[in-house]
Amino acid sequence: MQKIGGNALVIREVNMNLVRQVLKEHGQATKRQIAAISGLSVVTVGTVLQLLEAQHEVLAGELVSSSGGRPAQQYIYNDEYALALILYTHEERDVTYIHRTVVTLAGRTLFEDNTAVSSIDLAAFEAVIDSSLQMYSPIQAIGLGLPGAEVDGLMVVSDYEALRGVPVAEHFRQRYGKPVVIENDVNAAVIGYCRRMKEETASVVYLYFPDRFAPGAGIFIGGKLYKGKRGFAGEVANIPLGIAWGEGGLIASFDGLTDAIAKLAVAVSSVLNPDIVVLYGSFLNEGHLKAVGDKCSTALPYPAVPRMRMSDDFAADYIQGMIVQTLGTLEQRLYLTKIEG
Repeated sequence: MQKIGGNALVIREVNMNLVRQVLKEHGQATKRQIAAISGLSVVTVGTVLQLLEAQHEVLAGELVSSSGGRPAQQYIYNDEYALALILYTHEERDVTYIHRTVVTLAGRTLFEDNTAVSSIDLAAFEAVIDSSLQMYSPIQAIGLGLPGAEVDGLMVVSDYEALRGVPVAEHFRQRYGKPVVIENDVNAAVIGYCRRMKEETASVVYLYFPDRFAPGAGIFIGGKLYKGKRGFAGEVANIPLGIAWGEGGLIASFDGLTDAIAKLAVAVSSVLNPDIVVLYGSFLNEGHLKAVGDKCSTALPYPAVPRMRMSDDFAADYIQGMIVQTLGTLEQRLYLTKIEG
């Protein structure tokens, strides 16, 4: 016989998560509909809904007619019960901005804007976060999109000198008492791309080619971002291919550029054997994509040839990935385990 382990509080939280998930996926539902979808009893669903209503996480909707009985109450998940704040840096015409987005638990955008700053440091972020919390007190998680890498809690690689060697995430966790996640641009982009394109079960390598710098990669395997032992997975510019990444002459040469990208795609495909390799660069077009795909097909044995794709919107990939990562810190992750005996 298989027994389910877990005390009453854990089981209650698991049941609450099941009801949450049904309402998030379906928008609204009655007790009986929730029970049928979740596998819980109608009585258990009713108890859970009372708890969720009391904390304003679930709202009562309209009454709907039911077959042969009294109208049934519909319930709606309140996606504004908790909010997430997403911040990332970008530059336009030599002006540095912190972009701010406030989203609901369903990923719905409530507010976004840009704040021009003289420099990127902790104080610049604090000013934006403080004003955001004044505007939206339900903010419960903070996501920071920063180029670079965090190792052992410190920003060891960063485009911003004031952040190097600083425990950025921990600083904000202590200051605000909320979950904080830091992700670099291409790691967030691969997550966002897989979510937007519904490729979350595929293995995907996202190759990002900035205008002036060396490329980076985001690696998505088995439904998860792969960052390596200390967060340095994806630093593909370090692969010794003899390519002068970032030079204007390379970008200007169609053959030279497609040869270089194909070499990189072949290298990562030989090691990771992904389903899909995604390319993004402001200077890339469908002609580049086809040429790279043809060269990869020639250089790789058939089982190693990935599907080549091009993203049309890096910013959309980036912000979607940051939303997924930040909202993930607010998800309850409780599971019941089956114990043999």
